[in-house]
Amino acid sequence: MKDRFINICSKKNILFWNMEKKDEKIYGFISSRDYKVCLDYIEKTKVDIDILDKRGLPFLMKRYKKRYGFFLGVFLYFILVYGFTMFIWDINVSGDSVYTKEQIIKDIRENYVDIFTPKKDINCEDLEIILREKYSKVAWISCDIKGTSLNVKITETIDKNEIIKSDKPCNIVAIKDGILTDIVVRTGKNTRSKGDEVKKGDIIITGTVNIYNDYDELLETNYVVADGDVYAIVEYEYQDEFDMYFYDKIYTGEERKSYDFVFDNTHIPLGLKADYALYDQVVTEHKLKLGSSVYLPVYFNVITTKEYETAPFLYSHEEAREKAKKRLDVFLEELQKKGVEILENNVTISISDDKCYARGTIVAKELIGVPQELTIINQGEEP
Repeated sequence: MKDRFINICSKKNILFWNMEKKDEKIYGFISSRDYKVCLDYIEKTKVDIDILDKRGLPFLMKRYKKRYGFFLGVFLYFILVYGFTMFIWDINVSGDSVYTKEQIIKDIRENYVDIFTPKKDINCEDLEIILREKYSKVAWISCDIKGTSLNVKITETIDKNEIIKSDKPCNIVAIKDGILTDIVVRTGKNTRSKGDEVKKGDIIITGTVNIYNDYDELLETNYVVADGDVYAIVEYEYQDEFDMYFYDKIYTGEERKSYDFVFDNTHIPLGLKADYALYDQVVTEHKLKLGSSVYLPVYFNVITTKEYETAPFLYSHEEAREKAKKRLDVFLEELQKKGVEILENNVTISISDDKCYARGTIVAKELIGVPQELTIINQGEEP
């Protein structure tokens, strides 16, 4: 009877899987839909069928049909998470600049992109152009969206180990003024030569490639992703100063931790804050997030307050010059880490009016070419 039943099910395309025979019984799996179909064959062949277990979402829903609150909560959770991912909840600025990160974030939030802005309304390429024009002292600015965070990266010097590429037709332009020393073209066509003086924004390798016939007549224009390495001699203006007289901090060893809860720009203090007259504070910010990149506009800060006293000090000329030199060395080392070759150091250290000054120029050789998406002019359009 069992063999007859299985043969009938096979002819009727009723699927069993993971079949096995134990103690003259056959065990296996069948879908609920096929089980309903084969009920007539069970009665016809007089076989005994026992349902040992029911698995799957329909049975689970039926089993917990009275727990509507649980399923409603799960449903609302996923709707809430999905809703959160549609907006910007965090703006992050990275990189070194003459402008402070707080200044740039405040400007972006007040004039361009604020918290709770829909991601679909943000055009990173347009924002990059606006910020590059506004912050002219910055060599390069790039923007991207990851999760619920808008990331703005500021570049003063191109790190030779960092690849800046474009996947759209583009030119290679200069990010700062300089005199070209080397141009390596992989795709596109160079518009400048070694020894040429260029300004910030000048096109050095163009992605617009014109094809001419033997009579110098334009046959077609192709737009490619320009790629290449552009090196130039550039000049840095270096200025640093500090007072010869200063008050040094002497920490007493007293410190206190406090906490606050931040929603957007609203701070809710938790616990008592330190009442020291003179103190330093270290704020450790914990951003709440879902997963690895879905940031929420909620922060939990741990504030460590350290008490200190002050005592007057005066640098000797030798100490002041040594300090100024160390600060200059740090600046030069940071450039060299990015692959910048220092050619001349024309910085002089002087002391006058109770101040120590380090002023001068630094001549260096470095990468200055970055991709910039080009405007494609269709036939018949005015350039």
